[in-house]
Amino acid sequence: MKKFAFLTPLAVSLLAPAFAESNDVIDPADITKVYTQTGLMLNGSSDIQLQGQISGGLDNGQQFAFLAEATFADEAKASERDPNKFGTQYSNSRIQYFHVFEPGFTSVPKLGFSLDYVNSRNDVKNDLLSIGGVAAINPQYTAGFLVFPRAGFMTGSMEVPGISSTKDDLLGYSLGLITAKHIGENGAYISVVPEWQDLSGDEIDMQAIAIKTSLNVPLNNSRSWWLNTRYDITKTSIDVNNTKLNNDWQTEAWVGVRYYF
Repeated sequence: MKKFAFLTPLAVSLLAPAFAESNDVIDPADITKVYTQTGLMLNGSSDIQLQGQISGGLDNGQQFAFLAEATFADEAKASERDPNKFGTQYSNSRIQYFHVFEPGFTSVPKLGFSLDYVNSRNDVKNDLLSIGGVAAINPQYTAGFLVFPRAGFMTGSMEVPGISSTKDDLLGYSLGLITAKHIGENGAYISVVPEWQDLSGDEIDMQAIAIKTSLNVPLNNSRSWWLNTRYDITKTSIDVNNTKLNNDWQTEAWVGVRYYF
């Protein structure tokens, strides 16, 4: 069975934010707070994901961040992968620019804008550009939960080698709801992120749904080192020239560490 990547250019990177003033307490649960950081994640198939992000602020209080990440997988087919062999073959990558504004609204104290480039060389090959936005809802209106609705416009090309005749130009959108809740005084939190994506072109139509649940815990008092865990449930449906490529629900567990500078 082919393994298709669920493309989430905005939400995934927002869950790994990047720079704060030195007197701020590090709180990655709030995705509109950005921190310079680096991270390493491993999944159950021993795929490796490397992440890095730098950021800064403007005199008007706005913040910005540049993120880059790449995933390396076992070159064998999914059904033949050795969980004891770390991935070394390039799988996919993302580059993102993220900017945070403070509009001054009580109900929506912060807004974020992102520009992403996503490249994938799995069973499905694509080059996609995404423009998206996210809003921070005031926790006073959400019973203390951190809630961030997000939406994005996507365009680019996609190819299914051996099935589609050539690269197909696609247009589409993505929707998501990023939620988080602190579970202790030390900053630990859980996060649940449902996402939907819809892309279509002349030959290819794709719809994907995912639910990503994570538990993140600081490893020291300064909160510079964190243990990150994530469990993904995804389903991707692809139609190529009216031929459906059925794909069952997939699950994937990730664990890793992150360091905030």
